[in-house]
Amino acid sequence: MSHRQILDAAAEIADTDGLDAVSFRVLAERLGISPMSVHRTTGGIDALRRDLISTLVGEAVSSIDWPTDWRGVARTFAYGLHDLLMRHPLVLEAHRQASLEAPGADDTAHRVVSALSLAGLEDEQATYAYGALHDFVTGHVAIQLGRGAFDSAPADRREASVFALHHDPTRRFEFGVALILDGVASIAQQGTTP
Repeated sequence: MSHRQILDAAAEIADTDGLDAVSFRVLAERLGISPMSVHRTTGGIDALRRDLISTLVGEAVSSIDWPTDWRGVARTFAYGLHDLLMRHPLVLEAHRQASLEAPGADDTAHRVVSALSLAGLEDEQATYAYGALHDFVTGHVAIQLGRGAFDSAPADRREASVFALHHDPTRRFEFGVALILDGVASIAQQGTTP
């Protein structure tokens, strides 16, 4: 059994049942091998979980085709992170516990901050603008994954919600990203600090 086959099985388990559900026993049952084989191949459960997150994030980052304009870089980051977290909720789960240590993760953050600086923001503003965009994406995904579909909420809650007439999570995400980036452009143009 290859390390990659074990990582793929671990990703399926974690995406469905959470990162804590990934164990040697569960992986062994899924793959039809012994728990000790999983251990020998992966180097331990903590190493396996780190490798899993690192691989998923590294693959996502390496597949990005970065545009050259600041807005394009920021949008690409936001949509790429959104897609990664929706496809692999285990990455969000791991990210809530600790900073992600994965190939290209820090470089991506620095690339976005640099792009925001090129938009005309000062270093501190660019860093906080990146943080606002990052936090919006992770928060949006966390709520979407945690609450599920709006239609599954009790009827009285749906009717009382501010979103009763306008609830399209995709549109909400697009609007939020555009709002943040328009705010960046406005601050850069006016040279003001919020």
